[in-house]
Amino acid sequence: MSEKKELRGYLSPELNRLFRAVVALKDKNLSDTIAEAIEDWLNKPENQEIIKRHNLKPED
Repeated sequence: MSEKKELRGYLSPELNRLFRAVVALKDKNLSDTIAEAIEDWLNKPENQEIIKRHNLKPED
C-alpha cells in the first residue's frame, strides 16, 4: 500500500454540508471519496491533455 499524503482545501459551507451528507448516507469513507473525486477530475480530457503535454506521471 502506498503512503498517503494530506491535502487541504476549502469548500463553501453549503458544498461541505452536502458532500458530507451524501458521503454519510452512502456509508462511505470521506478520504476515499475525496480521492475518488480528484481522480475523476484528473481523468477529464482537458486535464489528461496537460498531463500528457508535460509528461506527468503518478509516483509509484
